[in-house]
Amino acid sequence: MTTVQEAKKRGPERHLTNKYNFAGPGTFYEARMKGSDFYENLMKEAGRKVVGTKPYNKPINKVDACAKIHDATYIDKNASAAKVKAADQVFQNCVSKVKPSDGIQQALLAKAAKIGFEGKLKVEGAGLIRKGSFAAGGEKHSALGVKVRGAVGLGMKAASTVRKGIKKVI
Repeated sequence: MTTVQEAKKRGPERHLTNKYNFAGPGTFYEARMKGSDFYENLMKEAGRKVVGTKPYNKPINKVDACAKIHDATYIDKNASAAKVKAADQVFQNCVSKVKPSDGIQQALLAKAAKIGFEGKLKVEGAGLIRKGSFAAGGEKHSALGVKVRGAVGLGMKAASTVRKGIKKVI
């Protein structure tokens, strides 16, 4: 995602704090990797807020470094649900190494991020949201979504059969 049109279509970056470059949903990863000037110009042209700390393509701390690695998988449209889940687990493992000696705020945010991903993985496992949610890749539909679509399809078939039967009677 590196064009103004693409940037306008996407939602905003929602990082843990306004200082983080990668940690949080909606990171404009590809634009950041093209350098600070490119990222700033793209955001301004798209009418988006510039988020983070210069240089925008470098993590600001350990949590942000974990997120940068994670985001590299999340932008891959061809990443399987298993690959996205593995990236989530690598992220959880990475942030679990952040200690209070790295800074209390960073340690608390690392703990919160780890818990958030545990919840995401459980909800995906239950089939309530698609596996690989929030990533460009992953499964296209949740298990629940597939079941609902199937039920809707059966309902439409039944309604069609009823309409045909009514027409024959009339």
